[in-house]
Formats: sequence, structure tokens, C-alpha cells
Amino acid sequence: MPPLTGVPLLLLSIAVLTVAFERGLWWFGWWRGRASRRGGSWRRRRHPEATARQLAAWDWQMRSGESLLQAATVLAPLLGLTGTILALMGVLASLGPDLTLRPGASLQGYGQVLMSTLVGLLVSLLASATLLLNQGLRRWQLGRLGRLGGLAPLPPAAADCPLEVLP
Repeated sequence: MPPLTGVPLLLLSIAVLTVAFERGLWWFGWWRGRASRRGGSWRRRRHPEATARQLAAWDWQMRSGESLLQAATVLAPLLGLTGTILALMGVLASLGPDLTLRPGASLQGYGQVLMSTLVGLLVSLLASATLLLNQGLRRWQLGRLGRLGGLAPLPPAAADCPLEVLP
């Protein structure tokens, strides 16, 4: 991989793995603390606006890292393709003006040209899978807790809308 794209792709992959690990730990902790939310004791002693504020705070915590994952889903394949193009330009330059291999020259190593595209696609796949899993869990849990708290559930396409109190 060319250093021009290899270093940013490496840093992006570390960031995506860190967010994926952090989200896994956060959701594990969320499931372990479900007993305090299951009975609805958090909503019984609160006013509906306080319940909506609590759900908004949980929503903010559940969204952590989503913007980085969205950016990585787009940037990783672009960085990978840029690395492939730069490596391919290097291979073509090594072939000379006639673009021919010297007799007895080995083709071993030319396949490495596509390595940055592979890495970029894998990073993008991990980022999009983590993003979709986190968004699905967030919508599911906020909808469930909103129903328990007597609040109207969020429409699927409008996750940023405030929660409304049911009449």
C-alpha cells in the first residue's frame, strides 16, 4: 500500500475498530442494566417531560460514534481506490515505455496492487455493519422505552424528532 493512502487507511481502520469495540461494550452494559429499566421505575416517578428528557439523554448516548462510522463507510473505499490507483501507476512505470515485462521477470507482487482496495472495502464493511447494528438497537430500545413511558414511538425515518407525550 502506498504510504500516501496507507497511513490514513490504517488510522481510519483503528478508529472504526475502536468505535465498534466501544459500542459493543456500551450495549453490553446497557443489557446488564436492563433490570432498572424493565419495571419502568425510572418513568413512574417522573413527569412526562422528564421522561422525554431521559429518553433524549439515552438517545444521545446511543448515538455515540455514529458520525465517524458514517464517514468511514464513505472514506475507506475511496482511500482504498486511491491507493490502488497509485500502486498501479507505480507498476506501469516499472514496466517501462513499452509496458512489457522483461524476459524471466516474475509477476509475483503485482497482485499487491489491489490490497488497499481490499482493506478499504473491509473497513467500510465493518463500519457500515456496526453503524446499522447500532442504529437498529437504538431505535428498538428507544421505541420500547418510549412505549413503557407512555410516549409516542419515533417514526423510523425521523429518529431526530422529539418524543411526544401520548394523550
